[in-house]
Amino acid sequence: MTDKNPFLDLEPAAIDVLEDMVSEWLDLERHGQLNGGFGYGPKKTDALSLIYTQVQEAWKRKVAYTDVEESNE
Repeated sequence: MTDKNPFLDLEPAAIDVLEDMVSEWLDLERHGQLNGGFGYGPKKTDALSLIYTQVQEAWKRKVAYTDVEESNE
């Protein structure tokens, strides 16, 4: 059973912003800088990875290197 990707309903500009944010958070997590410098635990890390996967899927389907500032959506 697969759940619907909640990010697919967003406009391309919102997806593009989320992709930037989640990528930055993943980088911070890799360096142990989230959660006051202690890093996330396994459950939060898994949740962040799931969010990243879903945002990436939405980004590939609705943004994919287009300039969202010039989009009609």
